[in-house]
This record gives sequence, C-alpha cells and structure tokens, in this order.
Amino acid sequence: RKQMIRKQIDRRTLLGGAASLAAAASLCNCGLGNSARAADGVQPMLPSLKPGAPRLEPVNFQLVGPGGTALSLSTMRGRPFVLHLWATWCPPCRLELPALNTFIEKTGSTVPVIPVAVASPMPKVMVFLAQGNLPHIAPWTLGQHEFSQWFTAGEPSLPMTCVIDAQGRLRASVEGEMAWTAPESQASLEKILSDLQPAKPA
Repeated sequence: RKQMIRKQIDRRTLLGGAASLAAAASLCNCGLGNSARAADGVQPMLPSLKPGAPRLEPVNFQLVGPGGTALSLSTMRGRPFVLHLWATWCPPCRLELPALNTFIEKTGSTVPVIPVAVASPMPKVMVFLAQGNLPHIAPWTLGQHEFSQWFTAGEPSLPMTCVIDAQGRLRASVEGEMAWTAPESQASLEKILSDLQPAKPA
C-alpha cells in the first residue's frame, strides 16, 4: 500500500506543472542528457555576448526574494546589466554557480549581474545556496510562466546569461556555462555594458 501511495504522490507531483519536472524538461532538458553545457565546458564573454539588435519586449519581471521581498527589473531602466537565469534542478547550473559567485564577489556593482532562479521554490533555493556556500548569489526567484511569457524566442535551456540594455531590452543571450573566472571576463563585460550606456546629452 505504501508503494501505491508513493506512486499517487509522484503522479500528482508530475502533473503539478510550474515548479516540478515539467519545468526542468522544458527549460533544461537535463533529464534527457541534453544539457546546455558547451563542448569545451565554458564559453568566453566575447564574442558570445556581443550585443546585437534589440529583441523581445522590455523585461519587467517582478522577482521574489526571501520573506516576500520583491525586485522589479523595471527599476534597472537607464543602466545596462547582466541577467543570469539558473535553477536548482539543473546540473549545468550547479556546476557554473561557484564561478559566478566568485565573479560577483570580485566585481561587485562594477558589473551588475542579477542571478534569478527559475521555477525553483524559495526554500530549495535558500538551502542550495547555503549548502554550496554561495553568499554572493542573490536568492531571487521567478516562476516559469512569467519567464516563458517574456522569452518567446524558442525553447531556452538553462543556464542562460542575458545582456539587457538601458531600455530593458534583450541584446544578447547565451545558453550554457560562461567563463566567469577567465582573466578577461571582467573587462569584457565592462566593455559590453559600457557600449550599451545611453549617450549623455551634449
């Protein structure tokens, strides 16, 4: 009987949708052996994140943090930034986050990076970050539905790193692990974001 109850629970979990295995299958395909990891492990900032023409609608996510705190990405208007999307259930994300944590610790606000856990319940995010000793990865979360409504350019894979311009528009995106700890990474991202700064009035 215990086995039958367990099967029923598993079936309800599978059918639950937003924060379950369905999210993992649609965003990462991790369970299918088709992760977003590059053949050589990581990808360089340039030319991978070289900005192109604006795509998609301006990003207006309302991120949720611990204790019901919130951050609207519309408050970033006027300043280009990097949006990094990950998930607790995505193996390539787990491999990449320590390097991103080191990068954020080193650069601080010089290179604004906003990490966001997609389709990942807050309790799991908090436990994961604590166990991984990742104090510089801010515990912001976003539902799969909200992300999918914005990212309409196909089925994405996680991890994903996006360059957002001063108007909130997507200018570049890369799926897979980035070379956060490479010697040139900080300078590369500083240049990418600097080139997207609005021209000051004469």
